[in-house]
Amino acid sequence: MLLCLNVSSQEGTLRLHGRMESNGKMIPGVSIEVIKDNQIIYEGKTDEKGNYKLDLELGSVYNIAFIKDGYVTKQVGVIAIHPEAELTKNYAFQLDLELFEEDSDTPDDTMLPPVAKLYIKDVNKGFTYDKKYVKWVATEFQGVQSND
Repeated sequence: MLLCLNVSSQEGTLRLHGRMESNGKMIPGVSIEVIKDNQIIYEGKTDEKGNYKLDLELGSVYNIAFIKDGYVTKQVGVIAIHPEAELTKNYAFQLDLELFEEDSDTPDDTMLPPVAKLYIKDVNKGFTYDKKYVKWVATEFQGVQSND
């Protein structure tokens, strides 16, 4: 599964790859939606081992949703723009995600923000996984759960 998108102001790509799992088991057939400018620009699925691979053109902001019946949907924000530098390199980032099974106490996942955010802080080092953002999301998720 390979996704290539054209963006005129930036020349590089981000290869985002990883696997989907739940309780230590790989999850095949997870639907993937890549959204740019409020439009779904790609739809695909993980392979039979739960692996995925996406090539995203730099110069845009993406929201990527991982969807599987019976599991809480996870979304990842990818900011593939650097405000002060032109991006002309090819980058790679491995992002493995754990999907949680839905139950009666699971909040509506449309109320949750993306679970992770990737961005470029240093063009020479590549993409960064924003740990502060992840902690903030965890706090928000606990708040949504306590309101149910």
